[in-house]
Amino acid sequence: MSVWRWARCLLVAGLAGSLLTVTLPAPANADDLEELCAGPIAEAKRIAGLIKAHNAKPRVSSNRAYVSAYNAEARSLNAQQAQALSRVRQCVSAFSKVVRGHPLSSFPKPTPGQISKVSSAVQKLTDADKRAMGNFGPKTYDFLDYGPGKKGMTTRVDRNPPRYRQPIVNPVYKALDETRPTVPRTSYLQGKLPPRIGAPDDAYTNGRRVTGVAFDHIVPLRRLVTMRDFLKLTPENMWLVANSPSNTQWLSKTANGSKLSGSSAFISGADPRWLAEQAKIRERAESEIQDLINALVKTQKG
Repeated sequence: MSVWRWARCLLVAGLAGSLLTVTLPAPANADDLEELCAGPIAEAKRIAGLIKAHNAKPRVSSNRAYVSAYNAEARSLNAQQAQALSRVRQCVSAFSKVVRGHPLSSFPKPTPGQISKVSSAVQKLTDADKRAMGNFGPKTYDFLDYGPGKKGMTTRVDRNPPRYRQPIVNPVYKALDETRPTVPRTSYLQGKLPPRIGAPDDAYTNGRRVTGVAFDHIVPLRRLVTMRDFLKLTPENMWLVANSPSNTQWLSKTANGSKLSGSSAFISGADPRWLAEQAKIRERAESEIQDLINALVKTQKG
């Protein structure tokens, strides 16, 4: 049963004397969304099972204590069901928004091994680490010195937070970097297929040709881990956000190699018009990603 038919059936299977109504957004792709929202859906199904068990109990009794306990359980399960269905609704809405904005693309599906690797990295972070990273953002992080051979993209020290220590989030960054999905070259990213080998490289005006193709994260993973509330996501949601249609594009191998793990909007020697276009793509990606993070945090229990 699809998430849509299941959700609507669940809505009319409420507790005695209580009928919940929830408006669900139109599906972008019901099958994909059922996988993307597996966590909230599983929780809602669990509560539906508790409701079924509750409704199987006798509803009439002369025992006041029994009646009081029965009604208290009904109120509790009603509240839990409302919260669970709200999480399902928000999850579906969040992912649908991205899919509608990128109709030719789809979310890649992580393997258990990929999620396990990210989960192991997240476990190394303390709550204090996560709170500390809330003081930084991807734009600020663009201007940091983050390792030999990979210097900040400018020398603007006014955007270099003196108390920041990158090792805090390095494990999460590395885990995401090492679990990149394998994306078929027939896939559309940002509405485009990968550039053709031998074709002129759009990033340059000096006659360079495309010698290879690269899968690129628009907001670099080193910056993504600093976005507000990103570290509050579950490992699976971290992976999905990192590799979402909002944050991925095709670049030529030359342009991607010139990024030095930074933003394509800062590549030296590239066509100014192409850089301006990349800056707009980056700005849109940041906005869409932050919206997705904000929504997904609300879908997570606890």
